[in-house]
Amino acid sequence: MFQMGCTAYQVNHLPMHSHKVYEITAYYHGSGTVYTTAGDIPVMAGMITIMPPGILHQAVSSCDLESIHISGDFRGVFHLEKPVLITDNAEGEGQQLLWMLYRNRSAGGDYVSALCNAMAHFLLQNLAAEDAISQTVRKIVGEITDNYHNSNLSLHALLNRSGYAEDYIRAHFKRITGKTPTMFLHNLRVKQACYLIEVYRNTMSLSEIAAQCGYTDYVFFSKKFRSITGVSPREYKSTLQT
Repeated sequence: MFQMGCTAYQVNHLPMHSHKVYEITAYYHGSGTVYTTAGDIPVMAGMITIMPPGILHQAVSSCDLESIHISGDFRGVFHLEKPVLITDNAEGEGQQLLWMLYRNRSAGGDYVSALCNAMAHFLLQNLAAEDAISQTVRKIVGEITDNYHNSNLSLHALLNRSGYAEDYIRAHFKRITGKTPTMFLHNLRVKQACYLIEVYRNTMSLSEIAAQCGYTDYVFFSKKFRSITGVSPREYKSTLQT
């Protein structure tokens, strides 16, 4: 037994709620956030979420979010402990399958069953691809973390070694981590700089600390530091003086 529907979200559309079955939602317009007890999920047109049974969630629109969803017993298909976000393919086949199900929801019989099977097969294929993307992004995060201090670190080369097109893996990196690779690197470097200033403020100069964090240009380091922390390295150091 399946339940299907279309939703146009308001700023606060629904209270936190859960289902006893899986809920598959394709977003076809706008953007927003799905707040869940397992973590928040930014969503926009072209994305699909799979919400497992028992997970409290609430979708909130930031820009005219609209979606189509189906709820039902997919426990024989999916074995998920937390929500999953999938990017639909370029042809939008996931969304098309959901619309076909919605428009034929009263038909029943073998046709609807075949559509459900096709949708499940499509999502399983994308889950496998999503897992591979996630592993690749985790590997890139590890390499950046291990080499942030290297001023010659090339994100361009790092992304190209992933085996995916640079723009493609860059977009997924931001989707998964919430930051672009460049933002991730600078945040990591500045965080380490803060630590070094706190520990070695009396024994290392700010220029030496900048170099330890991968910056050869102190002026550039100072600008990045201020953009992330809101203060300059010198101002940050002065707040630590006793």
